[in-house]
Amino acid sequence: MTGTVFALVLLSSLLHASWNFAARKVQGNLVVMWLAPAVVGIVLAPFALWLAYQSPTPVIASSTGNICIVVSGVVHALYYLFLAHTYQHGEISVVYPIARGSGIAATALLGWMLLGETVSLLGAAGVAAVSAGILSMSVPSLRQHRNRRGIVLALCVGATIVTYSIVDKKGVEFVKPVVYLCIVELLTAALMFPYVYRKCRTEFVATAKRYWRYGLGIGVFAAISYLLILYAFTMGPVGYIVACREISVAFGAFLGIVILKERLTVAKSIAIVLIVIGLLLVKNA
Repeated sequence: MTGTVFALVLLSSLLHASWNFAARKVQGNLVVMWLAPAVVGIVLAPFALWLAYQSPTPVIASSTGNICIVVSGVVHALYYLFLAHTYQHGEISVVYPIARGSGIAATALLGWMLLGETVSLLGAAGVAAVSAGILSMSVPSLRQHRNRRGIVLALCVGATIVTYSIVDKKGVEFVKPVVYLCIVELLTAALMFPYVYRKCRTEFVATAKRYWRYGLGIGVFAAISYLLILYAFTMGPVGYIVACREISVAFGAFLGIVILKERLTVAKSIAIVLIVIGLLLVKNA
């Protein structure tokens, strides 16, 4: 992995941890989670239109690119909805590591099988270390956890991450990342709206007014975070990038310790060490 890709992924991870921290503070409020992709699409729209105006050829000239946009929009809508329900029904210390860690190895495997990407022995060891580190963070809490619904939802989040990562890796081969993300997020918000409005009809406007700052912050941070990943996808293997991106879990743990005064347990320390080791292995793969 080149230094440029590595830097993009690290910056993206920090931003990703920040917006998930905000999402946890509002306990995955459905209206806020809908606001996030809506804000992303609106913020990126002027840049996407400018790129479309400047381009001598149509910005979406490939049927493959169109298919990737539609599939990604559907999967991202499921991602946000599953994520919202996960934060509502599961303990964060259990579900967040499961959601982020469950799909790392699968992404690398599918990248090899479907996209023809190579995975070296060193890279595979790094991916395994990151995955083990993230999942081990939830082990102590998992022993006392009785809410199976939260765990199932977290695994669903992990499945959507694997799916949209593979789809988006292919999609940005045909569509500029800014244009791609703008359309995907607008489609995501449009697909989510009927469900969110039906569930939150009575408090929709009041919740949007109360938490619009969270929606704006989550949307902007999520936009920049994933845009960096899309650009990284154009320069490196999806399996390595997704593995390195999950250092956001370590950043999230750090924010929890510093801001929320959570305990730095032995399990968290071991997990963070494994993630860092995996990161270094992938970086040098």
